[in-house]
Amino acid sequence: MPRPASKRCPAGAARVSEPGGALPGFLEFCDPTLRNVPPTGAEWLHEIKWDGYRAEVHLQSSRPKVFSRNGLDWTQQFAPIAKAVGRLEAQDAILDGEAVVLGKTGRPDFQALRRELGKPESHKLTYYAFDLLWLDGEDLRKLPLVQRKRRLQELLAGAEPALVYVEPLQGDGPTIYEHACRMGLEGVVSKRANSPYRAGRQESWIKTKCKKSDTYPIVAFVEKLGAKPRRIASLYVGRWDGGRLLYAGKVRSGYTDVIARELREKLDSLILRTSPLSEPVKKPKATWVRPEVEAEIQFGGITDDGLLREAVFKGLREDLAAPKPAPKRTTATPAARPSNESRREKPHIGVPRENILQLLPDAVVPTKDELLAYWRKVGRRALEHLGRRPLKLVRHTHSTTFYHKGPLPPDIPEAVHRLMIEKREGGEGTRLWVDSVEGLLGLVRAVGAVELHPWNASVDDIERPDQLVFDLDPGKGVEWPFVVDTAMALRELLEEDGFATWPKVTGGKGVHVMVPIAPDITHDEAHRYCRSVAERTAATDPGRYTVSASIADRGGRLFIDYLRNGRGTTAVGAFSPRARPGFPIAAPVSWADLHHGIRADAFTLVHPPVKRAPARRERSSKRSKSRSS
Repeated sequence: MPRPASKRCPAGAARVSEPGGALPGFLEFCDPTLRNVPPTGAEWLHEIKWDGYRAEVHLQSSRPKVFSRNGLDWTQQFAPIAKAVGRLEAQDAILDGEAVVLGKTGRPDFQALRRELGKPESHKLTYYAFDLLWLDGEDLRKLPLVQRKRRLQELLAGAEPALVYVEPLQGDGPTIYEHACRMGLEGVVSKRANSPYRAGRQESWIKTKCKKSDTYPIVAFVEKLGAKPRRIASLYVGRWDGGRLLYAGKVRSGYTDVIARELREKLDSLILRTSPLSEPVKKPKATWVRPEVEAEIQFGGITDDGLLREAVFKGLREDLAAPKPAPKRTTATPAARPSNESRREKPHIGVPRENILQLLPDAVVPTKDELLAYWRKVGRRALEHLGRRPLKLVRHTHSTTFYHKGPLPPDIPEAVHRLMIEKREGGEGTRLWVDSVEGLLGLVRAVGAVELHPWNASVDDIERPDQLVFDLDPGKGVEWPFVVDTAMALRELLEEDGFATWPKVTGGKGVHVMVPIAPDITHDEAHRYCRSVAERTAATDPGRYTVSASIADRGGRLFIDYLRNGRGTTAVGAFSPRARPGFPIAAPVSWADLHHGIRADAFTLVHPPVKRAPARRERSSKRSKSRSS
């Protein structure tokens, strides 16, 4: 669980899952951060990155159990490994490693690994153990890596051939990486020698891949015409962006005839009449399927609009649980006016197609002069909320309003800063940020920015959020007093967990409950906590609440949207104008304001909040009080 912003403790401190030395259940993995170049320095150890299935092995009183990456029980799939672990000389233990099968060339072979799954006996299946988290009642996660490795090496001395200790390599990271790539290996993982074992994505572990690969949900296939028995010719895959499922590209190669037939058979029961994608794409040869099957895809790169280049199928990821379904799309009814989909297909001349993440055909925007006058009036107060944060932008240019992606306009002023980031789907991207009123003005003049949606993390550490957001979005028929009551109830629940909160009216229909936290957890951890809070709240009255992003599920219910929490996911920022009639403003308010009936669209471009937001004063006073106590 995240910590309130006013308290301090070591970031990512290890926790014993159960008291009294009892062996805990499945422990969340420590995951490396992807980088293009490995780190250098004597404080780093380097290991070969094995191309297999990540697996966590538990031993308790000679009874072994093997867990997949998502905590699924895969003891039967990895029976030979489990048997070897059961013969270790330990009362109880938890190991972290990779299940691998070496091919004829001596390198890991992912397809060969899949063929060995479920076999009760296999001399090919090998577990490459690289960390020891628990041994004989002792939680080792708080120990430095070098000490855990030493204990692991001692444990595996004399173990059966199915268990292999991963020896760390010391030396220059880039040189080791270069040799690994020449040998045809997947890459290297570099780890700080003195680092504890921490759950989630960590900067103390860095992975550098020789060939890029990742996991993608299959959304469609193309049938091989005339083939008997039936088999696929190619796959279409998607990628998750918060609650949306977007098209990620076509995978044309990597299939043997056997694999192509197996895929066709596996996908047969998942066939859909319509696309599961949140945004339509024209693929006349596609047979659409439910996105429940994950595939490991190797690729040469990713375009600015998120499409895979040189994609090659490597295998199915059956160790991963099925992802959540994409939100259902509503079908536009025929009318004289073009549908949203047709407008998205044909943006106005002057806006490159690759710049449009989402077209907003019904948007209404103020003039640049009106926006400039507004930011001059409120800019200094707005920077408390918008300053030094990567920004997602709603732009208006060439008579088109849209969420921006991809290349930026030329001649961006110096007051508007650029931040190079590693995108979640791979590759690099640029995000803009500002720290001055002149920067806010520059966004309007040079970019045509209308709405500003900040990250939940600052540019000082984009991987660690310093705030949480709960977006209370009422469905049709939900009255405003119920929205307010829910915000108050959510405030009480969060205060029970030790958090200060403040409300923000969105300028639309709802309320954001904002939660400052200490920046010492990952975006994934923040997302999981927010989901648990949303589900706890929704469970109090399922008939009036939903945590589903599907529009079809919201009729007459209040959507408790926790999906605004995650790396790169955003919500409209405080003081941001909205591209809506009347030009409303998303504004920070106090809980007293909310209690006394202030509405979601109470403030506008012409009538913005005139006083410093009480919510920020309350929050600041609590922080000061905490520091002085």
